[in-house]
Amino acid sequence: MAVDSKIKGDEGENFVNEIAYKSFFKYWCYPGPKFENGDKKEICDLLIIFNDICIIFSVKNYEFKGNHLRYFNNTIEKAIRQLNGAYKTLFKKDKVEIKHPDRDIEEFPKNQITKIFKIIINLGEGLNFYDITRTQNHSDFITIFDKETFQTIAEELNTVPDFIDYLEKRELLFKNKVVQVISSNSPKNLNENDLRYLDENIKDSIKIIGTEKDLLAYFFTNARSFPKAITDNSEKNYMVIDIEGAWEIFKNSPNAIRKEFADSASYFVDNLVMNEILNREEPLMEEIAKELLSLNRLKRRAVGINFEEFFDDIQNAPEGMIKRRFTEHGNLALVFFNFFPQWGEDSLLRMFDLIFETFAFHYQYKHQTFILIGVSSDPYFTFQMHKNYGRFDIEDEVIIKSNIQELGWFTEYKEQVKNVDEFPE
Repeated sequence: MAVDSKIKGDEGENFVNEIAYKSFFKYWCYPGPKFENGDKKEICDLLIIFNDICIIFSVKNYEFKGNHLRYFNNTIEKAIRQLNGAYKTLFKKDKVEIKHPDRDIEEFPKNQITKIFKIIINLGEGLNFYDITRTQNHSDFITIFDKETFQTIAEELNTVPDFIDYLEKRELLFKNKVVQVISSNSPKNLNENDLRYLDENIKDSIKIIGTEKDLLAYFFTNARSFPKAITDNSEKNYMVIDIEGAWEIFKNSPNAIRKEFADSASYFVDNLVMNEILNREEPLMEEIAKELLSLNRLKRRAVGINFEEFFDDIQNAPEGMIKRRFTEHGNLALVFFNFFPQWGEDSLLRMFDLIFETFAFHYQYKHQTFILIGVSSDPYFTFQMHKNYGRFDIEDEVIIKSNIQELGWFTEYKEQVKNVDEFPE
């Protein structure tokens, strides 16, 4: 029996890991990390660390055999204890070392973490109802996903920024509430224990008839927020929301189909990071990857469209002509420029300097980070990043102005502004 349970547990964790690797990049995922400099025990089932974000997962793969209360005790309650234990190990110990499967042992960067999320994934199927949240001590919020919900959300919100945005808004809406999803196929006559469970804390509860995928449909169609009909009434003691079928309607809508097609351009960024940046041993590659992957799917789409237009432009440009394409996303500036195979390393480095200096000066140092991407016609890519740089000296600015005049840059410059709609017409 214990062996069967171990096999099911491993199968469940592998299922979740593969989805996480695909959506959030294996580079940031630590499956079953152990306390390497401590008791060597597994800390949690999956850990994701990205910039200042830490996501702790507990995965339960118990078969549902008809008894909801027993199932919840074997899944939710055990998972909560595991998550609490993982948090104590990671954030209360002086020093914790963990290991990524593709890298050497490293120290868990607890001092850089500012956002912590705890997630339970229940893979058992066939339940008539289940909790989708748990709040401990009025502030410690735990997200609960079933199998289908996690798979759908990870595939639809398949960047760390998009995923976190949903988690944060979901928590804001449901914190300190008992939130339960009730299947529309539930039998009309539930047994006494089930009814007692559903009635417990009913004054502070939200009942959702349908699935969380239906809730996600409302999130997408409401400009990445939850409808006012829900948020305006979130302070009410009791609410029933019947949204059954909303997900199927949304996924089959022209808007969703156009969105999926338009998003294909965004995967230029994902592929660039995975195939070019993280495969190199050069300095700052991981930092460049983090900056690019801090863009959500819509911003990545804008970058991809800009690159496609830029690459077409350099393919058709007169031989020897230097082209540049600038795009900005908040404090991040991104500049594509073309270079030629016959250039030596010194010439390429000089061009990097020229591009950075002239754009930083032209925009009066308003961007915290510049990422420069050189592109040859093959294409072959080369990268450079400047972060938290200071103003140039007055003498250097005089030289930069002279270079701009000599090169004729920014004289007929038109900034490429892309208004990218999530649901294009």
